Amino acid sequence: MTEKRARRKAPAGMDIKQQVRFLKRIDFFENFDEHELRQFLAVTKWLKVPAGKPIIKENSVERVFYILVKGRVSVVKTVDGGRTVELTTLDSGACFGEISLVMDVKRTAGVITRTECFILKVEPRIISTSNVFLQLKFYKRFGEILAARLIQANERLASMDQPDFSGLKDVEAADQPLAEDDLRDAEQEMDEARRVRDLPPPPPGPLPPLPEKKDRIVKRSLQRRITAALDLPINPVIAERLAPHLRGECVNTRLFADLVHLDPVLSSKVLQVANSSYFRRSTPVATVAHAMITVGMKQVQQALSEAIDTAGERVAFSGYHVLAASYWRHAVVVARIAVMLKDLIRLDLPTDVYLAGLLHDVGYLALDAVEPDFYPHLTDPDAPLHADLLGAEKDHIGVDHGTAGSWFGESIGLPGAFLDVMRHHHAPEKARDHALPTAIVHLADLFARKHGAQTGAPGDGEVAIIESFAWVVVQDHHRPFLDVNVADFIDSVDREIDNTWSSLTEGLDF
Repeated sequence: MTEKRARRKAPAGMDIKQQVRFLKRIDFFENFDEHELRQFLAVTKWLKVPAGKPIIKENSVERVFYILVKGRVSVVKTVDGGRTVELTTLDSGACFGEISLVMDVKRTAGVITRTECFILKVEPRIISTSNVFLQLKFYKRFGEILAARLIQANERLASMDQPDFSGLKDVEAADQPLAEDDLRDAEQEMDEARRVRDLPPPPPGPLPPLPEKKDRIVKRSLQRRITAALDLPINPVIAERLAPHLRGECVNTRLFADLVHLDPVLSSKVLQVANSSYFRRSTPVATVAHAMITVGMKQVQQALSEAIDTAGERVAFSGYHVLAASYWRHAVVVARIAVMLKDLIRLDLPTDVYLAGLLHDVGYLALDAVEPDFYPHLTDPDAPLHADLLGAEKDHIGVDHGTAGSWFGESIGLPGAFLDVMRHHHAPEKARDHALPTAIVHLADLFARKHGAQTGAPGDGEVAIIESFAWVVVQDHHRPFLDVNVADFIDSVDREIDNTWSSLTEGLDF
């Protein structure tokens, strides 16, 4: 159907741009672009249904699914004795009936309107006639929603005092214009629900006093304390996502590795096991994939299960969720930008720059384990720590996070390239054996902070990437880069980061 025809059947008072804008606010369509949403709107119907009317009948066969534009519906099921009970309710922006587009089976539950509802009805041809990329996006979202719904349905059994919806009569849903005021109300409802849903846990209380400056620190004693704290906090979101893959046979090793790559401690544990004396090979294991092959999936699953169990309730940064989330987000974004830089500069490196970037700031967690009152002050944008973090770490803890990270990495047997990156990622000119990967991670760190992915609240001052000595390191070790205009290259990287930001931050909703 052409865009002109789509406009003719659009609800009164709404043009195609308003409809696209609305769909973008629905979680289901989060990763769909405007062209794809226009395709979608061309094969949908807008319906208005009164309260108390069935939309989906249990045990019926109907190859459509629905999007609730505005209103509330009940998901109901018939139980023993023929009584119809409510399983759950869905509000504006929700989808239902998706299973009919995945397989040709009878409806396992019914859906009834609780209020007057405006609904989008989607026919099967949205799948069969769309391009392959749009189809893949739909099937991915279907899989996610179906898994969540099945879990919810199993956990929420109907109780005896639920309202009885038996005896409702069928009703034909009719095409009905949707006024712009209705759309605006639905958007406000979804925005409020999203705001409440996305609120981070409150901080545990006022900031603790900043630790006193240390007059004298014996580094050997501090090193022993850091290397003794090997069970560092694991991102609880990633631990939860990984848990189903740690039981029984892992059938999707690619997804398994992708999840491990989202947490520095889990990745370091995999490398620790692979490089232990029991499995030691002639060359160090420096990638998660190599480790999985070297020691086997069963051993990796067991090691990560033990690591997650050992970490237990241990929290990062004294429970300051915003700080912990920004740390984990920064680690992954730096890792992904490091890979981007490697590809743009066309480097052939033996070091896994993704893991080097992911692990570069693990020293934060090591120092937090021995001085938990220090890093929470990074949540204060006016804190003096932002002006000279490395200096503040030395003054108040006794060593900077780069050195602490290298101590931790050495104690668990990580390859030397990762140790150098940890130790020198703020001063790549000091790296000797692995200068190039150190310079790449250093630059990735700068680009990440420039684009807003930094640990803690942003401090004062701009990120002067062009002044970094890392460019000299790159030119010394990669001669073709001598002919590149660094300022122009920085601009091109900035544009690439802006264009791919959704990919760089995908899966980082911690």
